[in-house]
Order: sequence, then C-alpha cells, then structure tokens
Amino acid sequence: MIGISFYLQDPLAEAQIIHAANLGVKRAFTSLHIPEEKGDLVKRMIRLLKLSESYGMEIHADVSLNTLNHLGICKFTDLKQLGIKGIRLDDGFDREAVTSLSKVFSLSLNASTLNEDDLLAILGSGVEPESLIAWHNFYPRRETGLEEEFFHEQNRIFKKYGIPIFAFIPGAGSKRRPLHDGLPTLEKHRLMNPYAAGVELFQHVDGVHVGDQGTENNMLENLTAYKNLNILSIRIESQLFEGGQYKLRPDVSQDVFRLQNTRVTANVVPSNTVTRSLGSITMDTEDIGERFKFAGETWRLITESM
Repeated sequence: MIGISFYLQDPLAEAQIIHAANLGVKRAFTSLHIPEEKGDLVKRMIRLLKLSESYGMEIHADVSLNTLNHLGICKFTDLKQLGIKGIRLDDGFDREAVTSLSKVFSLSLNASTLNEDDLLAILGSGVEPESLIAWHNFYPRRETGLEEEFFHEQNRIFKKYGIPIFAFIPGAGSKRRPLHDGLPTLEKHRLMNPYAAGVELFQHVDGVHVGDQGTENNMLENLTAYKNLNILSIRIESQLFEGGQYKLRPDVSQDVFRLQNTRVTANVVPSNTVTRSLGSITMDTEDIGERFKFAGETWRLITESM
C-alpha cells in the first residue's frame, strides 16, 4: 500500500490528490490537530474529501483529544458524516473510546507508542485485530525520529497479532511547514533519498505513506512501479550503460546482483577502476581474462545506496 499525505492549508493539496489518484494511489493521510492551521478548516476539509472521493481515494485522519475544538465539531462520529473513512488515534484515548470508535471507523493505533499490554487490553475489549492498523508517527523535528531497533521491536508486537503496519517516509521536494525538515518515521530516513527510504521501509511494513506533501522527482511514479510491478528505478550517469529495463538473473549470487542480457561483443576499456563501495555498478572489461571476455557480465545493484 502506498499513500500520500495532504494538509488543509496547503494550496496545492488538490493537485497532489489528483496526481496521486491518477497513479493508482487509493489512500491519503491528513492530520486534524495541527496547531498552526487556522481558518475555516471544516469547509476546506469537506472540499478535499469530496475531491478524494470522486477519485476513489479514502482518507484516514490523525486525531487527538484537541481535534473537536480545533475543527469546531461536537463529536468524533461527525467526521464519518464528513467523509473520513478511518482515524488514527493519538495518545489520550481511553479503552472505552477506542472500542466505541472502532465500530464507526477503520481504526489505526499509534504503533510508535502503544505497548503489548495496551494492545491486549484493546483486543480484550472486543476489537478484532483484522479491523486495526498499527500506524507509526512521523517526526517533524530533527533527532526525534525513531531509532531503528526500537522500530523493529514495536513492529514485532503487531505482527504477532496479525495487524498490518504503516509508517512514513519524508517527501521529495517541498516539506511541511514550519520546520521543513521532513516527516519520517525513522530518523535515519530524514536526509535519505525518499525513494530509497520507501524501498527500504517496504521490507518491514505493509503500507508506506509520504509524510510531506512533496512528491516531486517522479517519487510516486517510482514507488508505485516498485510496489506494483517490482521495478526498481536507479538513476546513474554512464557513457557505456544504456537505459532501459533489465531483469535480475534467477541464480542468486552471494555478493552481487547480476543483470540478464547485458553481454556485448565490443571491447570495454577499463575506466574508473576504483575500489567498489556498497552500491557500485560494475562491468567486466576487456582484460578480465579470456574466460570472461564478454563485457557487461556483472552488475552490482545495491538499493541501500540510492
């Protein structure tokens, strides 16, 4: 599952929703308790929800105990009438409220803060695990994103009970104000190429959402190609390697990924023969030896370096 995030006071939210929907994205996240948002938020929310619905995209909203005052509405169930399909509960909701809201909305629990005892209490109140999503926080402020091992420990709790897990990567290009430092779940992803962060995150969670509004540089196109078509996009500069789509060989090597159908008959003169670091893309040259005189035999494709 790939999702976007939009925010009520972002003037480009409409264009962002349409762009994502045209790529087949079916879910969007928004927050309904951002302190710096002002004005007629309900009217803006209704407009964006109607647009999303017209494109077959469902909205899941982050809510807190401050949401009612923030939007000027009476009760959380009013969000259902406005078109919200699911809600993600921030801290502060008691078990009775969680159980009650689970009967109205698709319910997401805070995967970054909930412990196993809390989860067992929720499940013991009658909420079915298949009706839940474990959805991690994003972290606007530098140095506050999750530590990687803690992230995996939290995920093990929810995987144990068969609950799908969602998390965030930062956006490409424009970042959400006021800090403009990205909205990742993992701190290690804050300054990482967002596409590479998404590819890595998909190895551990079921749903990846772009936390910021920015999806420039073909970010969504590349993520949807990876998730839906198993195509990994890599941008390189080379005078020898032709662009296109290549398949990996079915026999898995210990140290490298090897591409099929890359052999050429022309000699390949040695160039840039430096130490190969993790992520290097290499090809055999004309002097590798008679046994390997066909060039282009070996390519190293390590996604961690993207």
